[in-house]
Amino acid sequence: MGICMKAIVLGGTKGLGKAIADNLKDVCNEIVAAGSKDIDTSSLESVRNFSKKHTETDVLVLNTGGPPDLKIEEIDDKIWIENFNKLFLSFVNLIKEIKVKNNGYIFLISSFIVRQPGTDLIMSSSLRSGFVSLFKSLSKIQKEKNISFINIAPGPIKTERLINLVKNDNMTMEDFKKTMPANNIPEPKEIGLFVEFVVKNKIKSLNGVTIPFDSGLLENI
Repeated sequence: MGICMKAIVLGGTKGLGKAIADNLKDVCNEIVAAGSKDIDTSSLESVRNFSKKHTETDVLVLNTGGPPDLKIEEIDDKIWIENFNKLFLSFVNLIKEIKVKNNGYIFLISSFIVRQPGTDLIMSSSLRSGFVSLFKSLSKIQKEKNISFINIAPGPIKTERLINLVKNDNMTMEDFKKTMPANNIPEPKEIGLFVEFVVKNKIKSLNGVTIPFDSGLLENI
């Protein structure tokens, strides 16, 4: 028997989501590693259908890919709405429709840019920052259920996507690593191990917090 009965991990078939789902296998009896075939967070209908199939859980991991990096003048209303659904409204609906049991956990996989917005990734920083604010509020509203809301804010992580991006820039991973203040690029498993540790050891003192895995990129703590 595991520590928890069930965990739902969005984006759980690759990258960070897969690492989290794999590590939680030693903690939870049932893992729902939901891929793009199971749920499309840009489609509210897809989100509703997913919520009908999975009505309750002990651990919920909100994780989805980011929007394209476009300049503000390149983003029309349709793109804004699609990504608002993807990074904000879909997560709101999932929290509303999927019952997280008392003493459970909700993890949000956002980005370090919610702490340090830049001149690029405008949609990602604005929409993710907005949801992180709501996430913080929910951590207080739900306190009677003792549900922990933990926002994980990664910087560059050594996923297949990052490796391909580095190659496209004609760099090696060793070269890219040297651009990081901590001279390190975390493996996805590091975040998986963190989530596993929190759930396995029933850590309840972390609530409404943002945990950066940023390799020292953040200028202010």
